[in-house]
Amino acid sequence: MTGIAIFAVTYLLIAVQRLPLVHLNRPAASLLGAVAMVGFGVITVEEAYAAVDMDVLVFLLGLMLIVGYLEVGRFFEWAAAKVLERIRSPLQLLFAVVVGGGLMSAFFVNDTVCLVMTPVLLLTLRRLGERPQPYLIALAMGSNVGSVLSITGNPQNMLIGIWSGASFSGFLLDMLPVAAGGLAVTFLCLRWAYRAVLRDRFEQPPHPETVVMDRSLVYRALALFAVAVVGWMAGGSLPVVAITCGAVMVAVAQRDPAYAIERVDWDLLLMFAALFVVMRGLESTGATDWMNRKALALAGGGSPAEVGIAASAAMLLLSNLISNVPAVMLWRNVVPALPEPDLMWRFIAMSSTFAGNFLLIGSVANLIVAERAEAYGVRLSFGEYARVGVPVTLLTMAWGIAVLLLK
Repeated sequence: MTGIAIFAVTYLLIAVQRLPLVHLNRPAASLLGAVAMVGFGVITVEEAYAAVDMDVLVFLLGLMLIVGYLEVGRFFEWAAAKVLERIRSPLQLLFAVVVGGGLMSAFFVNDTVCLVMTPVLLLTLRRLGERPQPYLIALAMGSNVGSVLSITGNPQNMLIGIWSGASFSGFLLDMLPVAAGGLAVTFLCLRWAYRAVLRDRFEQPPHPETVVMDRSLVYRALALFAVAVVGWMAGGSLPVVAITCGAVMVAVAQRDPAYAIERVDWDLLLMFAALFVVMRGLESTGATDWMNRKALALAGGGSPAEVGIAASAAMLLLSNLISNVPAVMLWRNVVPALPEPDLMWRFIAMSSTFAGNFLLIGSVANLIVAERAEAYGVRLSFGEYARVGVPVTLLTMAWGIAVLLLK
């Protein structure tokens, strides 16, 4: 019972993050849970060490190093500024934010894209005198939806890519129509919701601040990312290719590596490592076996369509209660026992990603946009986000389910 209690308290803290006299973020809550599992004797230190999936952490670290150098070279800000220079109307701007944010997130992690693009967008909107909330919501939603396209688009896709053994190219081809249709649905829903403010043209075109990109550094980082993609498409190991390209990037950057290493999301790596330990503690109690049997009893006897819909509904609920990464971890041992597990992993990837648009707290990318905007004096309300997020999520998930079943 001790392990079950620790697991329950850990996931409660991950979900709410704020209780009386307790102020924790998700990584801190996960770390406390992992330490408690060892401290209360649920598992040994050796079992905790063995629980950490180093393939996942190494893959994340290698990718984050390359993306970190792109941040240092100001690639994302430069790309955003170049797109904004060509915008002539609010409708064009909305389209550019949804599609541009989605395409960049597809390869360079949605959290990073939201982190660096939010200030650029806010400064441009301030010059134009435009209300920023519609475009901030567009950035968050477009980045979430676009990130479903590839294994490198978001953290839960990275987990799924490694656990399922999916090839980079196979995953991308399967999810291409899902992502394309999802971005179209997102844009159309936003266009309808904000139709009253999208009719006019700008009196003068946007003039974002001039961004001086470190071309030499950015070109090297993009070249190594391309090498990594080729390696993955050729069947190379996801973590080995990623960390190799990340290490080579450190060697050839000819810059102080501290600046790129600072941009590695160490909080996310800590949360992943700690959650692996928490899940191992729960497994030792036999609770996960019981949960898996119940899940399989509910879904195992149905057709792939019924199982896929049930799994998507579970991800929608869990992702908005405990966040998408912990939700996917709960299903790690369930999916391989389901009918057509490769297809079910695609369902989990699609639904856990699209579920992030349901509420403002549904994904880390949403929270990054909200927090960065608040630093500039712009508040993104829970109600305004949900007014668009709920229909966007339901429609994009319906689209994703239909596409995956047809394939």
